[in-house]
Amino acid sequence: MRPCFSQARCVRLALARSTRAEGVNAAVQWSALRARCHQRVDDLLQRTGIPYPWDINQFLDRLERHRGRDIDLCAISWTVGDSCGAWQQHDDHDVIAYADNTSGFHQDHIILHEIGHMISQHRGRCVLSQDEAHRIAPDLAPAAFAHLLERSTGDVEEYEAETIASLIHQRVRVRPQLVIDVVPPAAAQRLSRVEYIFGG
Repeated sequence: MRPCFSQARCVRLALARSTRAEGVNAAVQWSALRARCHQRVDDLLQRTGIPYPWDINQFLDRLERHRGRDIDLCAISWTVGDSCGAWQQHDDHDVIAYADNTSGFHQDHIILHEIGHMISQHRGRCVLSQDEAHRIAPDLAPAAFAHLLERSTGDVEEYEAETIASLIHQRVRVRPQLVIDVVPPAAAQRLSRVEYIFGG
């Protein structure tokens, strides 16, 4: 994983939430979509595994090796009404922007949401106007963010990315099984009760 940008500030990508994706049939098969999300997460985690203890940077390193592409993280300052994350695909690498002024759990979830867009190969269109882009990043020339203009994703893609993020986060919370046979029997019994009470 490379640092965000060495010389330029990161551009906040304001992705709009549409009320209905263009051309999407109202009878979306939500159960089929959710099953597809489960399959994508299963396939991804089978190839990358989950670092234990959880660390988003180690997970991204594994994802980079699996995909053969660098992923740059770009911290942005989030304000109410703005998008808190975005994914931008380049020819040779990807950039994930995420809110840095929120909890670590939320930051991880934002990054995982953008990974959901990435592994689903979503192709939205940007809603960032030139005026908004200039307000967010006044030092960058319009050509630097021209490919971001008029981009948005529909409800189906947002649901899919959010489901993938949630599924990965659920798997992260599941800890590897402890080897009980090396623990003295009395301690193993107490440990078993603790796992039963708090889940394990």
